[in-house]
Amino acid sequence: MRLRFSNSITLKMTLLVLGCTSLVFSIILGYNYSYSRKIILDEAEIKARNLTLSVANKIEQEFRAVTKIPQHIVSFLKTNDYNRTTLDRIIQGMVEDNPEVFGSAVGFEPNAFEEGVQSYSPYYYRTTNGLKYLQLGSASYNYFQRDWYHIPKVLKAPVWIEPYFHRRGGGIIMTAYSVPLLESAKDSAATKVKAIVSADVSLEWLTWLVASMRLGRTGYGFIMSDIGTIVTHPREEWIMRQSIFSLADEFGDSRLRQIGRAMIREKSGFTELGSTLTGEDAFIAYARIPSPGWSLGAVFPRSEIFEEVCGLYERTVLLAGLGLVLLLIASALVARSMARPLLRMSEATRKVVRGDLDIDLSDIRRKDEVGQLARDFTGMTAGLKERDRIRDTFGRYLTQEVVDRLLESKDGLRLGGEAREISMIMSDLRGFTALTSSRKPEEVINFLNHYLGKMVDILMEHRGIIDEIIGDGILAFFGAPEPMENHAASAVACALKMQAAMEEVNEGNEAEGLPRLEMGVAVNTGEVIVGNIGSEKRSKYGAVGLQVNFTGRAESFAVGGQVLVTKATYEELSDILRVRKVLKVEMKGMSGKVELYDITGIGEPYNVYLAENEETLVAVREMINVEVYRIDEKVVTESGTTARITHISSSSAIIVLHEKLSQWENVRLQLLNNQLAPVSGKVYAKVVSVVRVDDNHEAEVHFTSVSPEAEKVFRQRLGKK
Repeated sequence: MRLRFSNSITLKMTLLVLGCTSLVFSIILGYNYSYSRKIILDEAEIKARNLTLSVANKIEQEFRAVTKIPQHIVSFLKTNDYNRTTLDRIIQGMVEDNPEVFGSAVGFEPNAFEEGVQSYSPYYYRTTNGLKYLQLGSASYNYFQRDWYHIPKVLKAPVWIEPYFHRRGGGIIMTAYSVPLLESAKDSAATKVKAIVSADVSLEWLTWLVASMRLGRTGYGFIMSDIGTIVTHPREEWIMRQSIFSLADEFGDSRLRQIGRAMIREKSGFTELGSTLTGEDAFIAYARIPSPGWSLGAVFPRSEIFEEVCGLYERTVLLAGLGLVLLLIASALVARSMARPLLRMSEATRKVVRGDLDIDLSDIRRKDEVGQLARDFTGMTAGLKERDRIRDTFGRYLTQEVVDRLLESKDGLRLGGEAREISMIMSDLRGFTALTSSRKPEEVINFLNHYLGKMVDILMEHRGIIDEIIGDGILAFFGAPEPMENHAASAVACALKMQAAMEEVNEGNEAEGLPRLEMGVAVNTGEVIVGNIGSEKRSKYGAVGLQVNFTGRAESFAVGGQVLVTKATYEELSDILRVRKVLKVEMKGMSGKVELYDITGIGEPYNVYLAENEETLVAVREMINVEVYRIDEKVVTESGTTARITHISSSSAIIVLHEKLSQWENVRLQLLNNQLAPVSGKVYAKVVSVVRVDDNHEAEVHFTSVSPEAEKVFRQRLGKK
């Protein structure tokens, strides 16, 4: 199988060169782009500041020219005598000679022009038909309350008036410059206002001048008054109806409010505007117009400022991309020429990954590093084959987890152990001795292999370590050699699954004409010594200690189908165990009675439960005669005693006999006919309870092995087919 290009060293080397080069290019391009943007932004700021200052200065000159007109009239009135004719001629001449002035007026205080004249204010202004005269002092126009008169009177100083729409000027925007005519009071050194001289200025020229500013394709200029009112702007609906502060409130833009304050307070500036006024990110340059205190703003869209550098950056990136493509092709060719000799090595590695260690690369006779690698690779696979053979061989005699520890740890074979709390399972078949005595050796071995195969699979599934397999008995533990946080729960769940699996084992027995067998299981938790036990020539990994012996004694009290757990295990798992009953038994070497818990299930997260098969003992119409033989250390005694079966179920019976039996001892029952002669049919059982009835004893026994002949008799007496 050829190595895919996506996984080849050619691609990796190519990508490495390409990646490093791309990184360098990216850093250079990024730096150049960032630096270029900074330069362009600095240049744009300088140009914008210069432009706004230039236009602001030009506007300032126009406003200063206007300020001279009222001042000339004031100077004339201070130094010369005048009457109505003279005053009219002066005002008319000033308007005619100064085209930047729309109109001019002189408003007198009451009795200041003539005694008895309360209001007199001659006003000349332009129309399409020439100059027109108007006397402002009338009942319909109280000039004393107008800004052009009232503000300079209060301040006693020249004032530029806030822009306004001029009704007589056709609704155009105007402003006015007003200068007070002051005279000394006769009875004090203080001065008083005698009249106010005002010049109206149309702002049409100002709108045209601002609109003529060259600010790119979509940039624009605008003017706002000293209180932020929009005086000129491309959006006509904002002129004189909005201020920069009302727009900031309307759009919720605090930065726009800060910019408005800076435009009023600072001489000039340049800052980011955001997208509130333009719909796209922009910058604003601004400059003050000193005479009226207004501000000129110039808006520059960000995209237009950086348009040139962005275009240059795109072209540079394109050229860099073409260079990377050429570099990619060149590096791919170089890498491919280096990778070809390694292709077979890659294919051989894939075979090793799949478990195929039949590798021979001896035909690669290169004398360079690649050839040396091929020879070493062949030797390595030979060593792996030998290691796997050893591992597989050991794995049949030891648990795989122990094998891995022995082979992979440098201290794996060192004798010694450690104290550790673990959980142990001990199981044993009931009636297996009867099976071995009446069957051929190969039949017994086949059955045993089938049974042990099932149990070992369940133990391995729960990470159990098999310490011993002695005939039909199994000793396994959980929590060593590798620590297991939930070893008690894992052991109980495993024991329950092993007990449940006996149904499948017995189905196989019945199919082969073998008797049904039952298994007893016990689980215990406690501290033991675990480690390598033995000598330098022969050792095993196992567990020793009092708790191991205690587990075996607890298992001896389990009848077929039972899972018993000790108190130590129960206390760790009491909240998730389902207990059928509690046994109090006497054990050899233990003072007092020991509690064992007959459990039928474990809850979350294991959820393993045994079927609840509570059978009722049924009285038989005709008692069954049996000979009872005691079993001591799995050896059946030679002499027996006659007894009768009075009650029976499919798994237990009550027998009546003169001799007293001990609770928990094992017995063998031989069926007898009515003449008390032996007939075909043997039963192995465990005594679970004994009571005295008159001169006899009633013993309840639980069957551990029932021969087919005995099972047939029991079924007949129970009325089953």
